Amino acid sequence: MVYLVGAMAGKSRPREVGRRISGVLEAKGWVKTELIARSGLKQASVYEWLRGESEPRGHALSKLAQALEVSTDYLLGSDPTYHVLLPEEVVARESLRLCLRERGIGPAHPDYLLYQEIATSDGAPKTVKEWRDLITQVLPKITEHLRAKSRSHRGDRPRRILPLKTPGMSQTEGKEPTS
Repeated sequence: MVYLVGAMAGKSRPREVGRRISGVLEAKGWVKTELIARSGLKQASVYEWLRGESEPRGHALSKLAQALEVSTDYLLGSDPTYHVLLPEEVVARESLRLCLRERGIGPAHPDYLLYQEIATSDGAPKTVKEWRDLITQVLPKITEHLRAKSRSHRGDRPRRILPLKTPGMSQTEGKEPTS
């Protein structure tokens, strides 16, 4: 009887892997051919995995996860954190995880919890590139802007961080006056 349960569990796992791959493709707005091109894997293999006939192993699993910007643990279903999340939420969190790892940012970083919180929002970035842009370009400006506001409450001269321009404004109107 135990043997039957194990055999049945083994048959559903490739289907789950295929469902997870399909979910990430849908969340990213990709088609199967785009995944094949990005991963460099054989078309027949990718189609087998998507249909749940087999599951990727070894180097193929690694290439697939890298192309999709998710972990191999997520694809194989061995990470319990993701069992309750939608594919879009998984893509956002996994892309963040890869971006933070790439930048050497861990749980001890002062902004780590902020990044985790952003990953749970509806408008969260979906790719490593989008996260990289947010972390390196947008968040530092917001942080500096907030610091400047807090200094202005203490009597310091407020500084404008982001150039504020409206469609009808001339080139010189939106710039900080020089002293």
